[in-house]
Amino acid sequence: MPKTIKEANAPVATKLKYKGVFDYNKLSNILIQWMRDQKYDFTESVHKHKMSCPHGFEIEREINGMKKIDENYMHRAMIAIHMWDAFEVDAVKDGQKVKLWNARIEVILGFAIDYDYANKWETSPFMEKLRNFYCEYIIKKEIIIKHADPTYYKMLALHTKLKKFFEMETPV
Repeated sequence: MPKTIKEANAPVATKLKYKGVFDYNKLSNILIQWMRDQKYDFTESVHKHKMSCPHGFEIEREINGMKKIDENYMHRAMIAIHMWDAFEVDAVKDGQKVKLWNARIEVILGFAIDYDYANKWETSPFMEKLRNFYCEYIIKKEIIIKHADPTYYKMLALHTKLKKFFEMETPV
């Protein structure tokens, strides 16, 4: 099993909550385009669409991406979308009739940095302990500085892009 450094593992790097009307297709395109721009190989591991209450649908999606950096490092990105009370509405935008969604939505962005994803160090229990020592004490700062920090700031940039999409502002 690959070694994931605790300090380079952020299952919830950032979270965004919104309630209102938005274009769900455009939101999906933004997230998928971000994965492509960052050169992640991604899959959609969860897609649930259920009628949960008379107020609307409940929709869950999880998009997981993996990117191999070299023979030792792999970056993983996780995007989870959860919508409640979602229903389609017709709206007029720029003189065009468009279908938008009215919902409560939560978007969770996370990431992890894996070392030795190919399990080269798992030939024996001694080698596994040696890998753990190597990661925790010798190259830990390198992993955090070269891999975790840039990935975290890319997640924050995506978070800012989503806030602009939802037309949200952060109070000063």
